[in-house]
Amino acid sequence: MNILNNTPFQIETLPSKGPDGRIFLTIIVKGTCDFCNGDPAPVAAEQIPILFGDEFHNEDGGSIKFESDIAPFKPRADIVLLGRAYAPPGRGTVQAVDVLLRVGQIRKILRIIGDRSWIGSTLLSSERRSEPEPFAVMDIVYERAFGGIDTESGEFCKENLLGKGFIGKGTKKLPEGTPLPNIEDPRDLIDSWGDHPRPVGFGFYSRAWMPRAGYVGTYNEKWRKDRSPDPPEDFRFDYYNAAHPDLQVEGYLRGDEEIELVNLMPDGRIRFQLPGISLNCTVTKTFEFTEIASSQSPVTEEIRLNLDTLCLIPDEKRFYLVWRGNCLIRDLNASEIKTVEIM
Repeated sequence: MNILNNTPFQIETLPSKGPDGRIFLTIIVKGTCDFCNGDPAPVAAEQIPILFGDEFHNEDGGSIKFESDIAPFKPRADIVLLGRAYAPPGRGTVQAVDVLLRVGQIRKILRIIGDRSWIGSTLLSSERRSEPEPFAVMDIVYERAFGGIDTESGEFCKENLLGKGFIGKGTKKLPEGTPLPNIEDPRDLIDSWGDHPRPVGFGFYSRAWMPRAGYVGTYNEKWRKDRSPDPPEDFRFDYYNAAHPDLQVEGYLRGDEEIELVNLMPDGRIRFQLPGISLNCTVTKTFEFTEIASSQSPVTEEIRLNLDTLCLIPDEKRFYLVWRGNCLIRDLNASEIKTVEIM
């Protein structure tokens, strides 16, 4: 297979088999652009390579910093932001600040609150919280969102195992100083330590958390005997969508949406437009998939590339886009594919 890349972007191919047994080739294109306040974003001189494995915020694990780009198909577009919250310009420090991420008509606001803890220790006592500690900058990571594990009750938050503030229903007495989360939904703020709001964030959402974990399918003895190593029949491609559920977009992205970020950079607010890049992908096969192998005349097929990932990195003033397209193939070696051309 020859790859003809007429773009400045990174390209990779991936053969896969779906739960329906069909074999297909995925074409992955990754492009990096720079922020440009008020204008369409220019293509970056330095392109971020295609990532073949996850990168984490900490060496010993923790939340995902960048998820692998190697996914066969995403049924929706992912919007992800890797960054920090900043006090508004001229404010120095704040006890809380709202941050805004807007991509076209998609808006998400998070409330970022300084470190604080519960003072009241039982459900029957007056529940009080300490005053939030002032901050100038705070990482927006799932470790600071609602979630975690309650060691007293043995319960845990299925939507975010790494967070803080989760208190199981079996807990009757709370140790003094139990922390509250720093990241909340301003429409669903915590009032009581028995509250269980849905965790919120902008980063890549772990495969081990619900609802994403529920899409992986059933791996049991029947699967092992009848289908392994192929995906189970109840596997859903939703598993490959890696953004927070609130930041998954039906119908994919156009690629020319306006971006607005508020309190996610030291300058306070920035607006710019996605570059509106249109890519064409052509696959040349040695024979048509539906014809017998003895027909050797090359056949070309136009492949639609969906813009299914936008990852913003405000502190680096750049972002990357990922387009993905598929074509059916005969086998996992993609032996009939002669060329893949991107322009």
